[in-house]
Amino acid sequence: MLLLVATQFVGWGEEGMFRGIGVTVLRRHGLTEGRVALWSSVVFGAVHLTNVVGHGISALPQAVMVSLAGYFFYLIRRVSRGNVANSILHGLFDFSLLSGSAILVDQQAYAGTLLPVLVYPVLAIILFVKRRDIEPAE
Repeated sequence: MLLLVATQFVGWGEEGMFRGIGVTVLRRHGLTEGRVALWSSVVFGAVHLTNVVGHGISALPQAVMVSLAGYFFYLIRRVSRGNVANSILHGLFDFSLLSGSAILVDQQAYAGTLLPVLVYPVLAIILFVKRRDIEPAE
């Protein structure tokens, strides 16, 4: 239960920072919605490069995957017209990753942790194919 609450705090905090403040600032500076989605996601991934301190070079692919997740969270924010749904889902996503990998007593791999990671390539393909649909119709 404590892990669920903690990951919700992370979800709400990161979404408030990157899809709340970040998106608002980028829009105010006149970026198109496509660029807002892209740059808020790239910055989100870049911030996670600080994980290089504890995890070494494995922080690089993590930053790329986090950027893809950030784009997904941006789309949820855009469709839901707020920051609630993406914040909750972000926390639940973190919970699913951590509950299957970081807290195992015997520290053995858990197959259920692989599923959220496999979502990333699928998400990348969908975002690449549908990237132009993010701009509002003229």
